[in-house]
Amino acid sequence: MKKFLSFIMFIGFLTVGTNTVCAQSAERSFATHQKIDEGMLVVYPNPARDFMMLKSKDSSLRIKSVTFYSILGMQVAEFQINKTSEEIRLDRLRPGKYLMRYVLSDNTQKVMQIVKQ
Repeated sequence: MKKFLSFIMFIGFLTVGTNTVCAQSAERSFATHQKIDEGMLVVYPNPARDFMMLKSKDSSLRIKSVTFYSILGMQVAEFQINKTSEEIRLDRLRPGKYLMRYVLSDNTQKVMQIVKQ
């Protein structure tokens, strides 16, 4: 009987621990899907439907350009911005995954994954 009770308590402990880990994992997942903070640029929402906001963390840096590539590497859209923040319309893009490359005024570049719903 003691072994059975110990087993039940062990299973209960695993269940509670797993639920806590799952809840924390879901919270992290939700946070990353809502806002991407990649170095010098904040991009949200991701995944996006109709638009995406881009904002430079450093007010002295402007976003020069943003280019979208399909996962096969073909350029599908390009935006010349030259501002510290901008709303980009995504109606030209089909639903799917894209690589977004941005260039800042100090010529730093970065590529990140974007999901269009």
